[in-house]
Amino acid sequence: MSSSDVSAQISQESIDAAQRYSTARGGIGLIVEQGGRIRYERYAKGHDGKKAIHIYSGTKSFFGVLAVMAEEDGILSLDEKVADTIKEWKTDRRKSQITIRELLNFTSGMVTGFEEIYGASTADKLTLAVGLPVKAERGDTFIYGPANLQVFCEVLRRKLNRKGISYRAYLDKKLIRPLGVDIPTWRADSHGNVIPSAGMWMSGRDWVKFGEMICHYGEANGRRLVSAEELTKCFRSTEINPAFGLCFWTNAYSSQPDAREVDVEEFLEVSPLPEDWRRVCLSRKAPQDLVCSIGSNFQRLYVVPSMALVIVHQGRKGARGFRDAEFLSILFGQNSQKPALLVEKSPETTTNSRSGEHSASANKTRGKVLFPNGFSLFRKRSGN
Repeated sequence: MSSSDVSAQISQESIDAAQRYSTARGGIGLIVEQGGRIRYERYAKGHDGKKAIHIYSGTKSFFGVLAVMAEEDGILSLDEKVADTIKEWKTDRRKSQITIRELLNFTSGMVTGFEEIYGASTADKLTLAVGLPVKAERGDTFIYGPANLQVFCEVLRRKLNRKGISYRAYLDKKLIRPLGVDIPTWRADSHGNVIPSAGMWMSGRDWVKFGEMICHYGEANGRRLVSAEELTKCFRSTEINPAFGLCFWTNAYSSQPDAREVDVEEFLEVSPLPEDWRRVCLSRKAPQDLVCSIGSNFQRLYVVPSMALVIVHQGRKGARGFRDAEFLSILFGQNSQKPALLVEKSPETTTNSRSGEHSASANKTRGKVLFPNGFSLFRKRSGN
């Protein structure tokens, strides 16, 4: 999109206020690009835009895009059963019915897999994930954790093995190199399998490039990397969690009168993990077509295609107090836009989650942090 396509501008005053909010809560970087030009770029505590940092769960969105690329390439179908590739699942009543789409929108019913995937082990974590149990019927609940993406990558590994290429090499070929980004460090298991749920280290400026591709509906550097139709599938939510598509967080429900703001990072630090995600949005003030990649320590990529807007927010490890709804409210105010192409209600919506009203104080209740040591148990792997 060119600057002439921008339908609304965020004011400089709003950007300055958002930066002050961020810095007071451990923010170390903020980049605002609109209409194809950098409007704002500021860093703190010795950080800079070229320095790669761990984006944690921001990694997930790259694999959501990779999945729809693989579908476009004819390697898989989102609605095929996982058991068609992972034959071990055919004899399990529940696992045999799970689809690839349900893995990617976390409605498969699988356990989180936090301890198994992020714990110290010499196991092949892809194979290990295949053996993890299912705790709920598919389509009954949203369960956030690394297990689903590990299983997805095992599906991809087996399918790509016929072509003699690894899933990491496929990611590099389809997305990383065409975007012109650098991943100097990956988190990986002891077998060299990169962790799709939280493995990437990336600079802020490179993360902006990923956001630009979304704003351009699948185009980057003059090339179409994925069709707009396929990319759109990443942003279709479910009734169980209207704020989550295929590895992206969305703001699609924000215009509904019963929408409730939930701070995702804070919500996911409560143990046991909350299961009621009904009527959830990121911000009632932000545009409805906002999509977001959310990583620990306030690593964020916000994209608003209707405004040709890409924002990268970076936080330091151990920082506290940043909340998306507050940050986005400062930025947008009255600038909310009508939904654009990328936000759709999924025609494949699943059944409602468990009955019961959400407690107004639930997302303010802080429980046990699931992994206070982060991902230190994984070794780093440098280079692409």
